[in-house]
Amino acid sequence: MSEMLIPVATEWQTINSLRLIANQMISKAGSGHPGIALGAAPILYELYANQLVVDPQNADMINRDRFVLSAGHGAALLYATLHIAGFNLSSDDLAQFRMPHSKTPGHPEVGVTPGVEATTGPLGQGLGMAVGMAMAEAKLHEQFPNVIDHFTYSLVGDGDLMEGVSHETASLAGQQSLAKLIVLYDDNHVSLDGKKSRSDISDNKARFLSYGWDVQEVTDGNNLTAIHAAIEKAKLTPKPTFIAVKTIIGDYGPFAGTNKAHGTPLNPVQLEELSVQLNTTIHDFAVPQPILKDMRDRINRRLAQQKKPKASALAAYEAFTRNQVTQTPILTEMEKDQAGRKISKIVLQSFAQQLPQLWGGSADLVTSTNSEIVDASLFDKEHRAGKNIAFGVREFGMGAVMNGIALHGGTKIFGSTFLAFSDYMKAAIRLSALQKVPVIYVFTHDSITVGEDGPTHQPTEQLMSLRLIPDVNVLRPGTAAEIAEAWRTALISTDRPTVLILNRGTIGTQGTVSQAKLAMKYGAAKINEQPHAVINLIATGSEVQLALAVSQKLSVASRVISMPNLQQFLLLNTVQKSKIIPEDNAKNVIIEAGTTLGWQALTGHSGLIFGIDRFGMSANPQTILDEYGLNASVIVKKIAQYLEA
Repeated sequence: MSEMLIPVATEWQTINSLRLIANQMISKAGSGHPGIALGAAPILYELYANQLVVDPQNADMINRDRFVLSAGHGAALLYATLHIAGFNLSSDDLAQFRMPHSKTPGHPEVGVTPGVEATTGPLGQGLGMAVGMAMAEAKLHEQFPNVIDHFTYSLVGDGDLMEGVSHETASLAGQQSLAKLIVLYDDNHVSLDGKKSRSDISDNKARFLSYGWDVQEVTDGNNLTAIHAAIEKAKLTPKPTFIAVKTIIGDYGPFAGTNKAHGTPLNPVQLEELSVQLNTTIHDFAVPQPILKDMRDRINRRLAQQKKPKASALAAYEAFTRNQVTQTPILTEMEKDQAGRKISKIVLQSFAQQLPQLWGGSADLVTSTNSEIVDASLFDKEHRAGKNIAFGVREFGMGAVMNGIALHGGTKIFGSTFLAFSDYMKAAIRLSALQKVPVIYVFTHDSITVGEDGPTHQPTEQLMSLRLIPDVNVLRPGTAAEIAEAWRTALISTDRPTVLILNRGTIGTQGTVSQAKLAMKYGAAKINEQPHAVINLIATGSEVQLALAVSQKLSVASRVISMPNLQQFLLLNTVQKSKIIPEDNAKNVIIEAGTTLGWQALTGHSGLIFGIDRFGMSANPQTILDEYGLNASVIVKKIAQYLEA
């Protein structure tokens, strides 16, 4: 159990200082969200003063409690709390709230502000990332109980719980019985546009109860004793806990209880009135020393009580988490000549042997995506050391949870579904990139060759749209060796997510290991080259085979180039590009079974691109390819016409 609460006077001096400082930050910036700062300050106070085991001087301490502000618009309140708690966030940093290049951006950003555990603001995803952190803790605690043993907390609001991803991830958390996950709900029944009831009549307590959570209610958000008792009770339950705390948005402010409190900064007169209401005066964000000392002393006392792991246990944990990729598997000719997703499965087993920390799963499609570790058990409440996760049909939730797992650290995570369904996950992939976490997304069934399932399952625009997200490695390997190297690239990544695009059909036996290494390093590499080439056939994925067939039929010399990473190739300088695509006036021809927009960077406006700019159809793969002109005979004919023009 946590220590007794501090004297009432100090409690409220601190809470009211948080309320006032946060609003001063918002008013100085001219924008922000005062409502949550006024209403939820007691919750943040309780967490940092009486609950969280953290080290402000070592914000990345391995066995720290995690707190995710899913309601990321409450950033000013979080920053004020971190400052008082003693994290490396000065009063000058608070004064720079929402300013360019400051440590206090408009919404929390991991890696920017010490003590911020996740980049939040897109509502609902913070809850999902907290679920992922709790899953990572459960797995690592099972394997290293003397090293990893902590709680994960999250603060959510009404908007968070309206988002569909909150349903997906909360359901998964209940399924997994994540006992060390505690979610506090800022239950003020007001959203940005008005009362919550105008758009949502959900009974959130009943919702979470149905998911298998323990549910509590605190009827007064200013009752510190009740908040404290609820959290202490939550620590003892075998389920995740949802605590609904009844608060007043904008409490003590001029717009208390109304949606206007959500995003209306207080003017100087209103700020002064708030100061009087709170009986608190602070200038230039200078918090009185007794308040700083009290909060920091309490945190340090808890930290001192934390049991330190033995050197041998810590060494074993560090060995487990170390990236030990030593070699890329060499595939036999028989292994090469099959579907990309099946080659990927073979490669995955080899890497799983090298990386004990590797785990992952699928959005209920593992039999189709082949993304499983065959000799490992399912991760569930009975088998926390399991390496396969049954994410269920929860694509967006899967992405959010994987981000949380990656942010927690200690393991390497992958998740899979069909490429057409990546649209459900796009917001999570974007946050992977923003947070610089090396999540691995495995998307199979990558084009119209999905076949009879029809256009609902046949991706066309998804591949290029994924390439548009900054700082994501989007890899569409065109050979078996490239698939192996793509997995290696993903596994050794430390600061960006990787998207592996894999096909349903046979990928062919073309390509060598050395070619694949070059393709991953530079984004592209030559598969073959004829003397005095007139045409550069640039292809990705299964279309590399088609390019080879076209090359054999052409009446002019050509070279075939596999380009698994378009973005990487475009980043090369002119000299590097010319080593792959020589500057010899040969015409670039693109072959990719996806939207053509974007390839003009290599062809210009008058170049020749064979792709798909409309939806697919329900038919067998070859019929569809013929229908859309993606066969060797049609392409050869059109290239001949192009050269004659």
